[in-house]
Amino acid sequence: MRVAYDGTHFCGYQIQRSDRTVQGELEAALERLLGEPVRTVCAGRTDTGVHALGQYVSFSAPSSRIEPVSFAPALNSILPDDVSVVSSRLVPDDFHAQYSARQRHYRYYLYAAPVILPHRRRYAWRIPQFPSLARMNRDAEALVGTRDFSAFAMLGGEQRSTVRTVSYARFQPDRDEGLEFCIGATGFLRRMVRSIVGTLVERERLRLRGQEVTTPLEEILARGDRRGAGTTAPPWGLFLYDVDYDPD
Repeated sequence: MRVAYDGTHFCGYQIQRSDRTVQGELEAALERLLGEPVRTVCAGRTDTGVHALGQYVSFSAPSSRIEPVSFAPALNSILPDDVSVVSSRLVPDDFHAQYSARQRHYRYYLYAAPVILPHRRRYAWRIPQFPSLARMNRDAEALVGTRDFSAFAMLGGEQRSTVRTVSYARFQPDRDEGLEFCIGATGFLRRMVRSIVGTLVERERLRLRGQEVTTPLEEILARGDRRGAGTTAPPWGLFLYDVDYDPD
């Protein structure tokens, strides 16, 4: 299933014992629909307050009269307003939403203005001045390739390899005073995109104030120290945008 959600009132995707989560809502709806518990698997767990336009979820359904394409409308009649199943279909038995993913795409939305419009407040991070996209994209070029992203990992949050392969990373204009940061990779560390955005915005703010930024981003990556990078951008501007799978 392709799933979209507004993460404002969720404590992330992954199910928790007492807090409201996207997985919890999906599995409760599936249990109500099918009459027995169903465990789901997602393409990538999103943190508290993070949104999704293209989250993918897989599960094995018990014997059911519901056609695969009909799960989307059936679940949408049960789910709360901040979660929607965009589409649903049958996949091979060996498909796994997480392990079958080839690449994940994220978008981070920023709004450069003295005041943010109310309808964008929950979905973009306001910054006071419009930055130089050329300068920020020169910084972002250092992210492309297979790198150790320890410098942008949550402190104490990773027990496995911190090496990831980023295929693209760029800033581009959005509508009105907005801009978006687009990034695609085989996988992401926890808070990696938000740490990258916060660091690049912080570096550009210094430049806009006339201060010199002397440390290349390549050096920050090479040091592998989260304390040597910048701030972490807030969660409400981040969207899991899409996930690539083998067409077969």
